[in-house]
Amino acid sequence: MHLKQRGAALRLHVTIAAALIALAACGDRSATPDRTVGPTAPTAASPAQLDLSSTSAQLALAPVGAQSELLACPSMKAAQTSRIIGPGGGLIAVNGNAIAIPRGAVSTPTRFTLTVPGSGFAEVDVRAEGADHYVFSRPVVITIDYSSCGVAPAAKPFYGWYIDQSSHSLLENMAGVDDRYNQRLFFATMHLSGYAVAYVRDEVE
Repeated sequence: MHLKQRGAALRLHVTIAAALIALAACGDRSATPDRTVGPTAPTAASPAQLDLSSTSAQLALAPVGAQSELLACPSMKAAQTSRIIGPGGGLIAVNGNAIAIPRGAVSTPTRFTLTVPGSGFAEVDVRAEGADHYVFSRPVVITIDYSSCGVAPAAKPFYGWYIDQSSHSLLENMAGVDDRYNQRLFFATMHLSGYAVAYVRDEVE
């Protein structure tokens, strides 16, 4: 791994860990819980369960110039859930997919909607009510559960991509932490949009 990529990997690991620690801390304080609309998966990972030190979790960074491809997942079912999140932060989850919002990432109570399109790819869409482009004050962590995609244990590492959901074009590499044992991908972001799991199709020598 090049020095620049190694530095990016370290920053990613620290960013995700910091966001999860902040979210866990906000859960320790007594506060009126936010109202949740729609189903949330009882098996969705809580902040305490997102152990980035696990031996099954590895940082995933695409080699410079590599050709990437979205992970096909025809069995990923469509689902949606909404929740109002305030400055105290919170977790929104459905069918193992989630967005973890730490304390201080949101300035005013806002309704966020997490959607699994069921498009044939391992992808999610996260939106804030009343905003076409929402930017957080602190990084949040997106989790995409790819356990229904039939991935072999020896498959190439996965990482997150910011995508154009209408064309499924790859717009920005989000890197990620690939938990192969639990078949989940974590990555940090500052803005909301459509995101998907991808892998390197052809590596550049």
